[in-house]
Amino acid sequence: MTSAQLPDEMDEISDLALRQDPVKTFGRFLEEKWTAVCRGLEIDPWQTETVLGDLREVLHPWGERPVGTRCEPPSFVSADGFPAELSVSWKAGRPEVRILFESLGSDGTPLGCQEAGRELTRRLAGSPGTDIARYLSIEDLFLTSDPERYRATLWHSLAWRPGRRPHYKVYLNPQVNGLDRAYEVMAEAMHRLGLADAWRPVAERGRELAKQGHELELMALDLDAGNTSRVKVYYRHLPMEMEELDTVAALAHRYEPERAARARSVIYGRDSGTVSNEPMTCLAFREGTPGPEEANLYLRLPDNTHDDVEAAARVARLMDLEGVDPRPLDGILRELGAGGPGVTGMLQELCSYRTLSPRTPADIGLYLRFGTYAGHQAGIPA
Repeated sequence: MTSAQLPDEMDEISDLALRQDPVKTFGRFLEEKWTAVCRGLEIDPWQTETVLGDLREVLHPWGERPVGTRCEPPSFVSADGFPAELSVSWKAGRPEVRILFESLGSDGTPLGCQEAGRELTRRLAGSPGTDIARYLSIEDLFLTSDPERYRATLWHSLAWRPGRRPHYKVYLNPQVNGLDRAYEVMAEAMHRLGLADAWRPVAERGRELAKQGHELELMALDLDAGNTSRVKVYYRHLPMEMEELDTVAALAHRYEPERAARARSVIYGRDSGTVSNEPMTCLAFREGTPGPEEANLYLRLPDNTHDDVEAAARVARLMDLEGVDPRPLDGILRELGAGGPGVTGMLQELCSYRTLSPRTPADIGLYLRFGTYAGHQAGIPA
């Protein structure tokens, strides 16, 4: 999900000069980055190879196109319009590798991307352990005949832990009919999903949240079979005082404000003041829970740190405080060449933080952006 700074003119993205080989395909480029992350985590190469086939499948057919010198249309996934980002999450200390992406249509339009995303979702129905029935029950709410340029259309993610099958998620845009109708769209979606009661305590504070600068941005739906699948709702925080960032997360049952405050202090390097780089909060909902069950914080590293070295030190410090081994982080950044010769811009975009129990380490994630197209950095998170 892109950073806080949007371009003054969308055409600026079209003129970006490519840092990578423009002849290399999207698929090949992302396979190389995925493989580098897995090497950094010291995952056996044969295990990495087992999931590359799944990665190729979800990126088909647009993954076979050359990266070129621009993405058309520019994607809201990344700051420079590139349609994908990679991330790693440590859950109970074990790594999970993920990719978030927007499928590109054949006609270079946002509508083409929306339709390509719909087609992929239906293809995923044939994947083991995947069920798209819940998605189909709400799909019509998030479709439009004229998607806005450089905004979310219909995205997907693939998440993989060594030794397990991939899991998929679909991302939808509640602002599809305008920001002023986002809560209306969400209310109907949660009703159809059987989560109206769980959503109600959040919806009742919607006007208050908006007034305080908490903007309803995205909805995500696990495509796993079974009733344990989550619905996730993402809020963007416009410039506000640091303590105000607690407001959305505090709606979740498992949220621990003291630990979250410590995490913010480590990542931002301060305990108070205005936060202006638009971090995000995700609330997770499951059937049978009266309200949001969990909250995941997405804290931005650019604008808070000078470079990848400082960013990595802060993330490693947070991991160490939570009892998560930070050494794999160093391996990932080394394999990706962070801060090396010829590398400009920051690789590390977001650090995510979620607590599930006072007795266990937090889940910590790192979101990676590759600055694929050189030049002006635009934009807005998996």
